[in-house]
Amino acid sequence: MGHIDSSRRRPRIFNTPFETGLRSVILLTACYPDLLSLHRLVVFDHLIVHTGDIHGPPSMHPQDRSRAAEILVRRGLVNSGLALMETRGLVARTATPDGFRYRAGEEAGSFVDLLSTPYAEALKERAYWLVANIFPLTDDALAALVRSRMDEWAPEFQADQRPAF
Repeated sequence: MGHIDSSRRRPRIFNTPFETGLRSVILLTACYPDLLSLHRLVVFDHLIVHTGDIHGPPSMHPQDRSRAAEILVRRGLVNSGLALMETRGLVARTATPDGFRYRAGEEAGSFVDLLSTPYAEALKERAYWLVANIFPLTDDALAALVRSRMDEWAPEFQADQRPAF
């Protein structure tokens, strides 16, 4: 009677490859047909939910002091999310001389169009804002933006702990 059937537990969807993969599909659809590096997708995955930090639309996720650490640990989740979405035809991975790059897959546009919850609509709005305002930045300018934001988020971070994008 005290035993909990683990098959009846609700699956985790937050802070998972599924969640980051979904955001990546939305981002890649917004910038289609351009290719993005994993580094850019990691940064954009962070910024899409924290656009208020970069003078964009209001942030979707609350401000907290762990945002600087959040961007440092996001890479594995985004990479796993891309792999998951690639198995569904929503993300296409391409080998380039500069490493792997990602693009929205053949089914991505139709899939994203079907996402109609207020949260999904807000993600799409912010993805298009990022593509219009942040996507054109060079890698060096994007890295400078992230460093300047990290300085505000967590002044205790040392320069050697900041990611280079």
